[in-house]
Amino acid sequence: MTASLFDDATLSWVGRTVTAPPYPVARADIAKFALAVGARDPIHFDVEAARAQGHPDVVAPLGFYVAVRLQSQNLVPLDELNADGVSPGLTPPSRASKIMAGDTRARFHRRIRAGDVITLTTAISGIQEKRGRSGPLILVSYSLDYTDQGGEAVVSETYARVLR
Repeated sequence: MTASLFDDATLSWVGRTVTAPPYPVARADIAKFALAVGARDPIHFDVEAARAQGHPDVVAPLGFYVAVRLQSQNLVPLDELNADGVSPGLTPPSRASKIMAGDTRARFHRRIRAGDVITLTTAISGIQEKRGRSGPLILVSYSLDYTDQGGEAVVSETYARVLR
């Protein structure tokens, strides 16, 4: 039988929470993201087109929240990254040597728009070890809350990482 990947401190990370610095959303950020993902709707580029559809400013494509997550949590100096290139922020200690992305689900409360200042709060909501075909793995579950400058929920996300 293969040994556990759990480290003595692994489970103590459940409930650990990190709040990233606020992310100001600019029109240029939205336009660059929209072009990169092939979103051509004028509401991503033209304030008047966005206002004609009831938005106060240009709005981001739905997937923009991932850019906020990646920017907020991973903008760290290279010498502070783990050996595998992952930001150490919310990866619990373990004997795993690989980290992979798992399931992601998002609930959109409203569109992200230019002028928003998004604060991302990430919490580890669960850690469990399972046995896979190739041996043990750890599933780390995260709850992510994206709120605007007024504290209004914008996106709620659940995300998982698989540690092997």
